[in-house]
Amino acid sequence: MSHARFAELHCVSSFTFLRGASHPEELVARAAQLGYRALALTDECSVAGVVRAHRATRDHPLHLIIGSEFTLADGLKLVLLCPDRAAYAGLCGLITRARQQAGKGDYRLDRTDLANAALAECLCIWLPGESCPASDGRFLQTLFAQRLWIGASRFMEGRDRERLCALRHLGETLGLPIVACNDVHMHRRSRKPLQDVLTAIRLKIPLQMLGTRLQPNAERHLRSEQRLATLYPAAWLEESVRIAERCRFSLDELQYEYPAELVPAGQTPTSWLRELTESGAHQRWPAGVPAKIQALMD
Repeated sequence: MSHARFAELHCVSSFTFLRGASHPEELVARAAQLGYRALALTDECSVAGVVRAHRATRDHPLHLIIGSEFTLADGLKLVLLCPDRAAYAGLCGLITRARQQAGKGDYRLDRTDLANAALAECLCIWLPGESCPASDGRFLQTLFAQRLWIGASRFMEGRDRERLCALRHLGETLGLPIVACNDVHMHRRSRKPLQDVLTAIRLKIPLQMLGTRLQPNAERHLRSEQRLATLYPAAWLEESVRIAERCRFSLDELQYEYPAELVPAGQTPTSWLRELTESGAHQRWPAGVPAKIQALMD
């Protein structure tokens, strides 16, 4: 019997500082080894790791999707994915704005920022909190009509069944499709001790005192498609592949482009430069520009 197809659409790397416990190259290599149809690198408010991931796909053929994870100031959490170059530009603009609004190493976004961003092409996976407020979904529907999914994750934490039932009900209430995604933090479960140490450093709390602040197990690694097929409905796994098929953007599309010259209409860059230079020279030497300076200008 054929196993389920799957594309991981929520994955952070070591470029999500003190959260991700694997390098982008390791995640790409492992996803390719597992036969994933695609992997989305979605570091938190960052695309810093995508170049290394992109290079890794040359040695480990894999459909790489570029995206990013965000948590807004009010707790609303989502992942944005780039299906094309316009979406990538909009995502980078949002990241820039978020970083500008906070201190070094941090970011800040609110719902107004999200509504005003150029995200008309981005795909959105909503990651509801424990209370699963439908109002959050309705807000995102106004921004991402026909481009919004509910992300469902299962980490074997004791209340998974209740959680998935709540998400299913939420999807039915809002008319939103559900996709399986796993909030991946490491390429293999053996990185869990390192992930725990990173958590201790991030929270500035001794490791032995972290308690429930640590992830309870190592399920946030890249799991096999056979394993995932036992955890999620087949339709939720297949939905991940359909989303991946919509994301065709690649860093190979980006080339150096000389920026447009900021000159007035009717002017060339050379003529405008001459005009500015002559104006500045007359201000500097109101009684007359010295012949030597004039010769240099000519």
